[in-house]
Amino acid sequence: MRILAILDRPETAMFTLETAGGLADRMNGSEIRVLCPQPAGDPDFQSPDEGLPTHEEKARFARDISTRVEALHNAFDRWAASAGRSHGARWVEIAGDIRKVVAREAMTADMTVLSRPRSGDPDHVTLAFSAALYDAMAAVVVAPLQHHQTVGAHPVIAWHPAPNLERAMAAARPLLDGASRVTVIIGESRENEQPEPPFVDALRQRGIVVTVDRFIIASANVGEEIRTRALAAGGDLLVMGAYSRPHFIEWLFGGPTRDILAHGTLPILTHH
Repeated sequence: MRILAILDRPETAMFTLETAGGLADRMNGSEIRVLCPQPAGDPDFQSPDEGLPTHEEKARFARDISTRVEALHNAFDRWAASAGRSHGARWVEIAGDIRKVVAREAMTADMTVLSRPRSGDPDHVTLAFSAALYDAMAAVVVAPLQHHQTVGAHPVIAWHPAPNLERAMAAARPLLDGASRVTVIIGESRENEQPEPPFVDALRQRGIVVTVDRFIIASANVGEEIRTRALAAGGDLLVMGAYSRPHFIEWLFGGPTRDILAHGTLPILTHH
C-alpha cells in the first residue's frame, strides 16, 4: 500500500502524519510519501490585472514559503524520529501549480491523507483538498484535529447505497479485513427501511464483530448525527462516500462558518 501524506499547515502537520502512520501500522508493509507542495508564484499576482510584485513583495513571499516549509520539515523530522520511521517515510518537496501537483501525486497513491479543512483556509490548502478528492478521484483520508491512538482498528461505515461509498469501502478493505470490530451506521426515513448490507454477514463470517446502528433521520444535519454516533461507538475511522464539492464539505463539517476546531471527530476515509 502506498500512502501519500500532504503537509500544508504547521499547526495540523503532526495530526496528518500520525494518521498516515496509523494507517501504515494497520496495513503492514505500507510506504509513506510525505509531500510538501509549494506554489511556484505568489497567488496574489496571478493575472495582469493584479500587476507585478515589487522586490519587497517577492522577498516576503519567498520568506513566507521558506518559513512554512522549514516548520513542516521540522514536524516531519520529529514525527519520523518518535515513530521510528526514519527509513520508512520519504519527504518530497515539489513547487508548481498546487492543484496539478497534488492531483498527479494522489493518482499514484492508494490513500491520500490531508489535514481537515477549516474556515478561512488559504488557497493552497483548499486547492490540495479538491485536487486529491475530485481531480485525482483518490481515496482520501481526512486527518482529525487531535491525536488518535489507533486508525482503522474499529472502522465505522456510514452506510448509504452509492457508488462513491463502494469505492471508499474498496479502499478500506485491508482495514476492514483486519479490524477488531466494525460499526455500520444507517440513517433511515422510517424504521428498517434499509436492508442489512450484504457485507455485514461476510465480515461476521470472517469472525469480525459487526454492530449495526440504525437511526431515524430527524434533522437536516445528518453529518452531525453520524459523527456523534461514530464517536459514541468508540470508532477510530469513519468510512463514507463524498458528494458534490460545496454540499459535501458543508454537510461533513457543518458549514464554512463553523469553527470546527471545537468539534471532536475521527479520521474520515472518503471517495468521490
